[in-house]
Amino acid sequence: MGDIREATADDANAVFGLLTLLAVSYQPSRAAFDRTYPMLIASPSAHFLVAEDEEGVQGYVYACDMPTLFANGTITEILELYVVESRRRQGIGASLVNAVVARARERDAVEVTVPTRRASAFYEAIGFEQTAQLLKLRLVG
Repeated sequence: MGDIREATADDANAVFGLLTLLAVSYQPSRAAFDRTYPMLIASPSAHFLVAEDEEGVQGYVYACDMPTLFANGTITEILELYVVESRRRQGIGASLVNAVVARARERDAVEVTVPTRRASAFYEAIGFEQTAQLLKLRLVG
């Protein structure tokens, strides 16, 4: 399966390639990615991890910590998770999520959440439960 590790600047091309396969509601912009990616991998409130094997980066996860009042502490929210299609069902996605969960525990988060439309069954299979509906108000595009 390979290693789960923190993403680095050297992973930018691989992560952007995976992002273009993940995004269905938005069209990824390389210029926007190049502005944002360095901030995300440097952020102390971010969890940006990649799964890598001898063939290269096979998946990534991006999550962030959000201090809350209502939950009596920090919530870690998984915002992006993608695994190369040919490598799915090999434990890579679960390993990426479990690494985020471990890091969230180390930071004393009270829960890990994930907004998703297409991957509910995956998350439920690894212990998540459905609790809310996600609504959004698009401000651009």
